[in-house]
Amino acid sequence: MSETAPTTNPPSEPVQVPARQTGAPVDVLVAMADPVRYAVMKELSDGSYPAVKDLAAKLHCHPDQMGRHLQRMCKAGIVMEVRASEADKRSRYYMVPKEFRRTLPDGTRVLDFGKIVLRF
Repeated sequence: MSETAPTTNPPSEPVQVPARQTGAPVDVLVAMADPVRYAVMKELSDGSYPAVKDLAAKLHCHPDQMGRHLQRMCKAGIVMEVRASEADKRSRYYMVPKEFRRTLPDGTRVLDFGKIVLRF
């Protein structure tokens, strides 16, 4: 029997925390070189910003481990932390910056980091 984890309501208006610029292509590739981080990028490619614990539950990963994955991706500049404006201040949210996201006419989601392009 499958249990679903309770969801945390994301902030209605995300307050973006400045992230560094995307690193060199090798930094992006290193950050993507883990199946969990690839799955995270696929989940976040639609512009959503779920709580770390919700993302961890969806991808069957421990929340602490998910937090470490997201921090590594943040250091590479491919995701950014979004602070909750009205939700629980202890929850953390991450998203792919809007300038990297687009959707093709056929519905394919694209993350374009310059020399590295991911299609989902």
